[in-house]
Amino acid sequence: MRSFALLLCLLTGPALAQDRDGNDTPSDWVVTHQKAFGLWDSVCDERAEDGALHQRCYIRYVDVFSPRPAFAAHFVFVTPDAGGVRIEYGSEPGTRFTRGGNRIEQGGAPIWSTDAADCLSGGACVFTGDAAAELYAALRGGGAWRFDFADRHGRLQTLAWDLSPFAAAADDYETEAAARGLH
Repeated sequence: MRSFALLLCLLTGPALAQDRDGNDTPSDWVVTHQKAFGLWDSVCDERAEDGALHQRCYIRYVDVFSPRPAFAAHFVFVTPDAGGVRIEYGSEPGTRFTRGGNRIEQGGAPIWSTDAADCLSGGACVFTGDAAAELYAALRGGGAWRFDFADRHGRLQTLAWDLSPFAAAADDYETEAAARGLH
């Protein structure tokens, strides 16, 4: 649910942003770098926390494929994590994927997929360590991240995210994170 709240904050902008206590007030994060690569964004921002500067960098992709009133979206965030990356993919609770319906294809053939229950049902879908490194390499390799699912409203959906800009977004993110000592 925390991931979905973050998604809503990113989609609705400052008017509905939340502060550190969860109040609906403008966020205190200040963007210091943002570069778009197609629909992939490489972003760094910062804020003061307990008298110290807290910085973060990430790659994000947010796909609002069904607008209001039947809102539905998917998102992914790539962030630094213990010498590698942490990848969080999200969809709303109630999303149900078909078998093999969350996959990366290159040349029309699947090269990566997940059968993790939380990733196929709108739960917390987080990859760390070797699993994140494998997914990150697949994302960098290009192709398409494909999704076959029923959204939370029961509508059958098929989406394809173009991964051709991802490697450039990843290069930018890695450069910016390293410049801030985050990798």
